[in-house]
Amino acid sequence: MSTLTTSVDRSATSSRSALTNWLAVLSVMMGIFAIVTTEILPIGLLTSIGSSFTISDGTAGLMMTMPGYLAAVSAPAVTVATARIDRRLMLCALMFLLALANFIASAAPAYWAMLVSRILVGIVIGGFWSIGAGLADRLVPAHSTRRATAVIFSAVPLGSVLGVPLGTLIGNVEGWRGGFVALGLLSVAVLIALAVLVHGCPLSRSPGSPCYAAWSATSTPGSRCR
Repeated sequence: MSTLTTSVDRSATSSRSALTNWLAVLSVMMGIFAIVTTEILPIGLLTSIGSSFTISDGTAGLMMTMPGYLAAVSAPAVTVATARIDRRLMLCALMFLLALANFIASAAPAYWAMLVSRILVGIVIGGFWSIGAGLADRLVPAHSTRRATAVIFSAVPLGSVLGVPLGTLIGNVEGWRGGFVALGLLSVAVLIALAVLVHGCPLSRSPGSPCYAAWSATSTPGSRCR
């Protein structure tokens, strides 16, 4: 009877662990979903935003070009500068920046504040992608890495075909500021999910790093750091 109980307990623990693993994957996916939606949303609200600040459509278009250029610079810069910092901490910090960027945009008193918001978005795009895109093998066992990677990258089309239309709809109904408020709230929710579900693990697996002992203790690639 004791053996049977122990077996059931181990099975339940394994199931909970697997569920937590995949919830962590989904939280990273939702982070990218929020980022992609935030990046592209101004396309659907460009005219409304331009009218509010009395600027031309061409000037308003800076909201789209700036994040892209900044992302190209921030991706390698963030990767190098934060190589030994806990990945969960970095993901949460970047989601905090995204929430801040969206709330700044929603309350922007002038166009310069909107551009400040988009600068933050560009930093988040480069930083989050450089960390989150390769995080699957840290979140799930090796045999599930490909599936987890596919789930994480599904955020890109979902953000484009679902997130942006929904954000535009909210912006048209509640005003363009309402769309950014909604994204700010989503970013906060994702931040909490990342903090709770993603286990801490530095990027570096070099000897002496906090993750190295846990990684080297098992011969299974993709082991999680706890």
